[in-house]
Amino acid sequence: MKQIVPLGLVLSILFLSATIQGQEDASRYVEVLEKKYAGLKDYVVEVRVHFDIETFKAPDIKARLFYKAPDKVKVESKQVLFFPREGGYFNPSLFKREKFTPVLLERLMHQGRQAVRLRLIPKEVKKNGHDTALTIDTEQMLVREADVIQPGGREIKAKIEYGRFSSFDLPTRIDLFLDFPASEPEMFKGFDLSPQGTKRVKGRIELTYSDYRVNTGLSDEFFKEAGPQKP
Repeated sequence: MKQIVPLGLVLSILFLSATIQGQEDASRYVEVLEKKYAGLKDYVVEVRVHFDIETFKAPDIKARLFYKAPDKVKVESKQVLFFPREGGYFNPSLFKREKFTPVLLERLMHQGRQAVRLRLIPKEVKKNGHDTALTIDTEQMLVREADVIQPGGREIKAKIEYGRFSSFDLPTRIDLFLDFPASEPEMFKGFDLSPQGTKRVKGRIELTYSDYRVNTGLSDEFFKEAGPQKP
């Protein structure tokens, strides 16, 4: 006697198999990225910041950025400093698998290359947590785009271009596209934000990077130093 398997059960099994396969694929991409930058201990880079934001007036800024794995960063400038910490510098710790559960959203073509889009779900729920999606060029294993949505309706999209420095692919340019509430005074401290009654601020921040110095042996104490931030 033949047994008839319910169609719903078959579909459920197929869906579960596809989900598990998607999670395995997503983890594999993140693992490759993590290994790719495992040897990057620190870097120092010159940064030029250009603002193109509605109702927001600020001159271009030159700064020096110091990074040490996994999450130490310091920015120095002779000018009044507005530096976008979120998306404004390259932080490979974003690829640490112990912090996130990656989920495969889609496979796509990006600028003529095979790519995937992943969502990173934080394993630890935080009050000011955010939702992140990465577009990864799977031919060169580079993060080409990152989308971040934060509580309060803040949205940041980053598009990244790379160069080769001391055996590492590091950004030469990051374009940040912003869309967030205007009622965030700390975001604009020291600058002229035109009071036109706007509820949201939209625009672009262009960051260009040059003169990388990689694995120079920056100490933890350097990032604790107080005082004026000058190069």
